[in-house]
Amino acid sequence: MARGRGAVINVASLLAFAGDLPPDPLPRRAVYAGSKGYAVTFTRTLAAELTGTPVRAQVVCPGLTATEFHLDAGDTPVSGDRRVHEEGGMPAADVVTASLAALETGEVVCVPGLTDAGAVTRLAEAELDLRAGSERRLAPRYAHGE
Repeated sequence: MARGRGAVINVASLLAFAGDLPPDPLPRRAVYAGSKGYAVTFTRTLAAELTGTPVRAQVVCPGLTATEFHLDAGDTPVSGDRRVHEEGGMPAADVVTASLAALETGEVVCVPGLTDAGAVTRLAEAELDLRAGSERRLAPRYAHGE
């Protein structure tokens, strides 16, 4: 803020939107997906709070990315001659390219492989519908005794 410009780019994952997906092929993902969901919500909220300032916030949510992430526990370097991932994944440079392009156009949630950008808008609209549940009275489906 003091410099009069800047950006915060957080890295999440498409697993931020995993919700109630079945556990295959990724069992025991609740903590990972939950932390990525937090990063998305935190960044979207921060971006809203930064409206009107010279600082922008963005969260990039890549799918499978061609890095060493899935190859090793992280305690030793992965040699350059090993395949990065059996299924491939998007090159890391493309994830960065998408993120920077989205930052330029003001996208707060960047999903590098998502063709339908309207999906993010529809998510925000669904959340608005959910926030309509801030009423003083129970919704009829919960008010059994009334």
